Amino acid sequence: MKSWFNSRSLVNKADLDRIYKYEKFSDSLWLYPEHVLSHWESTDKYIDIPEEVNRVYNMLGRPTPITRAKELEEYLGTDCKIFFKREDLLPNGSFKISSAIPQAYFGSIEGRKEVITETGAGQTGVAASLASCLFHMKSTIFMVRSSFNQKPLRRKLMEVYGSKVYPSPSEITQYGKQQLAMGNDSGSIAKATSEVFEVLSKIDNGMNIAGSLLDFTLTYNSVIGLESIAQLKEMGIKADTVIGCVGGGSSFGGLAVPFIDLCDSTEIIATESAAIPTLTKGEYKYDYADGEGESNPLLMYSLGHQYQPSHMHASGLRYHAASPIISYLVHKKRIRPVAYDEEISMKSAIQLSRLESFLVSPESSYTIQAVMETAKTYHGTGKVILALVTGCGHLDLDAYGKFIRDED
Repeated sequence: MKSWFNSRSLVNKADLDRIYKYEKFSDSLWLYPEHVLSHWESTDKYIDIPEEVNRVYNMLGRPTPITRAKELEEYLGTDCKIFFKREDLLPNGSFKISSAIPQAYFGSIEGRKEVITETGAGQTGVAASLASCLFHMKSTIFMVRSSFNQKPLRRKLMEVYGSKVYPSPSEITQYGKQQLAMGNDSGSIAKATSEVFEVLSKIDNGMNIAGSLLDFTLTYNSVIGLESIAQLKEMGIKADTVIGCVGGGSSFGGLAVPFIDLCDSTEIIATESAAIPTLTKGEYKYDYADGEGESNPLLMYSLGHQYQPSHMHASGLRYHAASPIISYLVHKKRIRPVAYDEEISMKSAIQLSRLESFLVSPESSYTIQAVMETAKTYHGTGKVILALVTGCGHLDLDAYGKFIRDED
């Protein structure tokens, strides 16, 4: 892969100016490397991938494969052809490494020495830990406290890669202490982001690795969509429908954005949790990315930056807002969002594992539910459905165990 597809190139200048009305990219130099900010500002359609980043991508297993789910097709009794893009096969267990690698690389060549970042389910944290390790930087991860307790294996994997991992809200920041004093001890990605901002404001040569939301994360993850288009072309087929899950929107955007530009007629479906219905019930408004309201507001679908999500296993979807680019495309009705119940989705993921052998992350279980419903709806059309598996479910077995016990 020679280039990333720039997610911002899908939005005209007037709308970009409106989305980023309050954003001054130069104000974010303390958070992100200059190269990353230049990609955030760029409206060029394609951005060159550095040779070193491509080398690491190849080492990690890019391009990831596309597999056809014939057993699932037979189980559903559909003539639709179902394909999965398998980001779960990457060594860190999820798509997140595809964005973390370039961010860490650009930080390292600009002299950044330490990564401080936030994580929900732990996938961003694991990717940031591995990327930091590969480019010889220290790393500290603030992990949403409910996930810190619920997903100890992801925390341990971060520690294997050399990271210090703290539950958020934590006892090591003023913001964290305030939240704990108020009884807000389950945490959220927005609150963890506030802790990251506090720590980064006090150190030199630090940086954040963004896991989602911001335009450059969609751009770096566009390798997912570009690979998919090329792989399907080699098979002599074209996707009629593309499906992925949305928390902040970086995996979904990485898959969907190239299809929106290069495959006009493709239907794009975004799945989310009914417990955090950002795109289906949120308001299209200016809101903050962090929980304290210290970042510049962005125009996006949001449930409010102080929204406290309910307990859920798909912790990677525990975010109050969605990417400004994805929000814009939903607002323009180019993307159709749907929300599903967690219990139904997790059971569908278990059924998929019994048919096709692989267990997806709880976040991707919503995609599996959408695939099953879409295939039934389009039965008789022979349509091609491509769905994104964002991550592996092997580190989420405790969560799946509950639904297996319910069967007994």
